Amino acid sequence: MSEDQSLAESAYRRLEEDIVTLRLQPGEALTEARLTKELDMGRTPIREAIQRLSWEGLVTIRPRLGIVISELNPGDYTRVMDARHPLEVLLTTSAARLASREERQKLHDCAAAMRDAASANDTIGFLRLDKIFDEIVAVAACNPFAAKAVAPLQTLSRRFWYRYWGESNLIAAATGHLELMQAIESGDETVARTMADDLMRYMRRQAASLVAEVTPPRPV
Repeated sequence: MSEDQSLAESAYRRLEEDIVTLRLQPGEALTEARLTKELDMGRTPIREAIQRLSWEGLVTIRPRLGIVISELNPGDYTRVMDARHPLEVLLTTSAARLASREERQKLHDCAAAMRDAASANDTIGFLRLDKIFDEIVAVAACNPFAAKAVAPLQTLSRRFWYRYWGESNLIAAATGHLELMQAIESGDETVARTMADDLMRYMRRQAASLVAEVTPPRPV
């Protein structure tokens, strides 16, 4: 990886986390000049990071307004999960079958760190480890097409989860992820498929409950 690519990756990760954890608020406008100063980087890596964030649906680039952080529409979460569910089942099942010894060890280490983060009530730490988990599976599954398709859906899911459940749902979320990681690490495809399906169904129920909560009742 070249220096410019490394800087662009660093800029992307910092901005992605700030958007997911709402340090950068929905609807907030940014400029390249501001980001260049705050991240202490040149314009090229900042522009590359912004283009990637735009492709993932986290920012919108608007003429004259600059860069705008995307809004959080609760109704979008159900659509995100509709698309994410089958891709996650595919990737986790493939990872259970194809992961190398090194990748299984990485999953083991990630699970241990995630357990510690949940015990310490460290929501930000959990989110970082969740992203690491997704990246390990993306490589282990040996399906770059599915991995590329699901990555922005995973990021959007983390953003919704942090906004609406991050302070109250950490243990439950961590438990589902830990069970899935253990299944993939063990190489049991059937259990991994079941655990992935269970976790996605749980998240889809959360999405449905959120929509029901914010949707006004129909007049009688």
